[in-house]
Amino acid sequence: MTGPQENVKIFGLRPVEAIAGLVPGGQHCIPIMAALPGLGIEMDTVGVLHGADGIRILDPEPHGIGQRIRRFFESLGYQAEIIKLWDEGLRKGESMIVVPASYPGRATISQLIAANGGHAVFYFGVGHVESLTGP
Repeated sequence: MTGPQENVKIFGLRPVEAIAGLVPGGQHCIPIMAALPGLGIEMDTVGVLHGADGIRILDPEPHGIGQRIRRFFESLGYQAEIIKLWDEGLRKGESMIVVPASYPGRATISQLIAANGGHAVFYFGVGHVESLTGP
């Protein structure tokens, strides 16, 4: 078994068929990572963002005109607000976990994250997003 991908960009504009949320820094990721294989999750498909590198990966500064246009359209919907929550958490020393999940499997994974101090947990399906915990 390999471990999660740390500070690697594992999604484009937003995760798809995945749960993403914040957990307090430090040891809070350990029980989550230990439980995921028992839920059938391959660990090399899990992402963890933390620190300055995590912030840069989550929300890179716009450079070219294409990035600026994309940023404009992202700011029109829910995605900008979710990224702000995650950015704030990363800046406070929290870690962001991204776990691939089917729609039926979302509840078990979100409960695991929440039970370990997680918040701002969202399920990203194809064409929709669902808040699974409070901010």
